[in-house]
Amino acid sequence: MRRLLALAALLATSTVVAPAYAAPRQSLPALQLTSGADVWSIPYAALEQFIKDGTFTDQRLLWLVTRSGWPEADLRVALAKPYAVNYLALSRFLNSPAGEAFLKQQTEAFKPLKAGRGVGFEGLRYAILENAKGGTISAMGILKQLPVPMAFNLAGPPIVRCSSLPCEKPEQCRSVLSWWVFLPACLQAAAMNG
Repeated sequence: MRRLLALAALLATSTVVAPAYAAPRQSLPALQLTSGADVWSIPYAALEQFIKDGTFTDQRLLWLVTRSGWPEADLRVALAKPYAVNYLALSRFLNSPAGEAFLKQQTEAFKPLKAGRGVGFEGLRYAILENAKGGTISAMGILKQLPVPMAFNLAGPPIVRCSSLPCEKPEQCRSVLSWWVFLPACLQAAAMNG
C-alpha cells in the first residue's frame, strides 16, 4: 500500500511539473550545437536515417560521427539501444541530491537555447522520465522528449560523459555523441544501484 501511495504521489508530481515544459511542439526535436552565436540543428529525421541505414542526410551529423572516436556501426546501435529501467527507481534517483548533482554535471555543456525557458537539468530530467514511462530509455527517446530546445555548447565547458570506462581514443571521452549514447546506460546503472 505504501508503494502504491508513493507511486501515486510521484506521478502526481510528474504531471504538476510537466505542463510547464509540455508546450505543443511545432516540429520534431533536433540535436543542437552552438559555438557562441551560431546554432546548428541536426534534424531528428537525419539521426533516424543514420541509425536505419548508415547514410548521412546532414553534414553536421557526419562531422559529429567522424569526430566521436567510435565506429559508425557502434554509434548506430548505441543511439537506438533501449535500456530497461524501473521508472520509480529512476525517478527516485533523479529527484535525490545525488541525482540532481548528476543532472547538473551532465548539463554543464547541454543547456536550453533560450534563457528563462527552464533550468537545463530540469528539462533533461523531464525528458528522461517521460521516456522511461514505458520501462525503457534510449538516447533517441530522451532526445525526442526534450521539452524545450537544448544545445551542446561547443565553445563552453568541456563535455563530460557520465561513464568512467576507459577510452581507446580521447574523442570517446569528450565527444557529443559519446555523451549522448552513454547517458541512458549511466541512468540505468544509477537506477539499479539507487
